[in-house]
Amino acid sequence: MRGWAELLLCASVLVASWERTPVGALGAGVARWVQGEPADLDLLASFRTTLPVRLDAALEQALAAAPAAGETPTGWSPSVDLAVHAHLGADAHAEIAALRLDDPAAAIETWAVGAAQRRRAIDRARAAGARDPSPLAAHAAYLPEREARAAEAAVADTLALATVLDLAWPVDPTARVSSGFGPRHHPTLKRAKMHEGVDIALPIGTPVHAAGPARVVRAREDGVNGRHVILDHDHRVRTAYCHGDALHVSKGDRVEQGEPILDSGNTGRSTGPHLHFGLRIGGRPVDPAPFRARAAAGRAARRALDPAASPRPSAGAG
Repeated sequence: MRGWAELLLCASVLVASWERTPVGALGAGVARWVQGEPADLDLLASFRTTLPVRLDAALEQALAAAPAAGETPTGWSPSVDLAVHAHLGADAHAEIAALRLDDPAAAIETWAVGAAQRRRAIDRARAAGARDPSPLAAHAAYLPEREARAAEAAVADTLALATVLDLAWPVDPTARVSSGFGPRHHPTLKRAKMHEGVDIALPIGTPVHAAGPARVVRAREDGVNGRHVILDHDHRVRTAYCHGDALHVSKGDRVEQGEPILDSGNTGRSTGPHLHFGLRIGGRPVDPAPFRARAAAGRAARRALDPAASPRPSAGAG
């Protein structure tokens, strides 16, 4: 009995090491990459399967708010302004707006650590030879540890949220979502598996557009995702487009929002023509479905202003 107990204990330790340690997270990421699945090799991915509660709540609040029109109190884009208000709060938003700085990252950091602390860190980075010491990434090492953590959390999460709010739906928002985000019984693997995106039913050859300005970090074919593209929108935000028929971009390309990047198809591990659309913030999968309603609302508003401005639904609309 003692031998079996020790064997069970060892097995438990191995499972825990694989599931809940940085080394295990890296191993899991490598395994997914070898299998052809989109994977960020993040040492702490096993601890971050969902967004932090505060950022998740801010995203939900921001998506529910009506997009701002005209000038904002800060002079920044409406998405950045909304992200600051939703993530940092109304009081912080007012204090940051009062700084009247053109660069939102600099304004948020100044609010988080103080102007004097930020200036000292920039001066130290410049003295150490930094070519451009102004960005937080260039001088964060010269901030006290506590202030550096506060600044990085405030700036990174707020700008990630603003980036996400500017994303558009990659196809006609009236096209039917055939499988949503979340746990499901996988149609080909025949077992429970997390679905880290949404499947959109589309005829083969339907143009798929970039959700936002980005750099192409992957454009290739494998046995799982078929022909697929992964875009990096900066500020730790990435989108994935899988099971395409034809690729229109290559790794390293820069694309603008709305630019065709591939045609939908039925390649890879797929049971029928569709597009798998995925969204990640800091390596963590996020349900992109709320952006469909946001895109549809914007499309309806444009149609109301100019009926000729909105394209007709594609053949894959449901």
